[in-house]
Amino acid sequence: MKRFVVLLVASACTLTLFSQGKSSTVPSYLSYGLADGKNIIKFNLLGAAVRNYAFYGERMLSRKVSFILSCNFMPRGGVPYLENFTDDESLKTLEVGTFSFTPEMRFYLASGYGGGFYIGPYYRFERFSLYRLSATFDTEDEEHTIDLDGSLKTHNGGIVLGCQWLVGPRKNIVLDWSILGIHGGNSSGNFNGVTDESISAEDQSEIKEDIEDALDIPIIKSEVSVDEHSAHVKIKGPWAFIRGSFSIGYRF
Repeated sequence: MKRFVVLLVASACTLTLFSQGKSSTVPSYLSYGLADGKNIIKFNLLGAAVRNYAFYGERMLSRKVSFILSCNFMPRGGVPYLENFTDDESLKTLEVGTFSFTPEMRFYLASGYGGGFYIGPYYRFERFSLYRLSATFDTEDEEHTIDLDGSLKTHNGGIVLGCQWLVGPRKNIVLDWSILGIHGGNSSGNFNGVTDESISAEDQSEIKEDIEDALDIPIIKSEVSVDEHSAHVKIKGPWAFIRGSFSIGYRF
């Protein structure tokens, strides 16, 4: 993955030097901007609908090439629309928060200067924080819950396809549709839970079995341990995800 990041940075430097030595006609609308007209800031409208806030900064390096740095975060809270996917009562208390950091090179295939269809290789670091992942056990005919908290971290390389429009009289308004992106890499996570109640040997075995069943994914390696007052989970394995967005921004 480090090689992917180094290659991304090297590509940016090489293409910047190349573009400086190549003459091109700069469109007149680039003269309308607070700076040099080659900077864009954007906000993802689709992500905001599910409490996932994403901000992007784009810098045009040449007519066909730009560099983007983005940051996504989801404040801690319930899983959006979870009730539409499961009736499991133990999951209703689950809370999640996320953070991601994504550098991206973007290559415009048509008009350029921030407009038209594009393809973009990128690297993404992402952290998923989970809270109150519940496991239950009984003591003296009374049910108790142990909540596991922790995080899953991923490192990924990917590519995205999309289209961006510069609109308005001075083309300062930006609409960016990332149609489809896919990335993959590796993941690792640790989750821990503690209770003041004493968990019997029988319940320890049941909790361990329940967690292992939930993590029974062929390509994911997991280690589960449960003792009298706590439960611990470690997971590690490959990771893959898709992305898409529709953002509005301003060029300056």
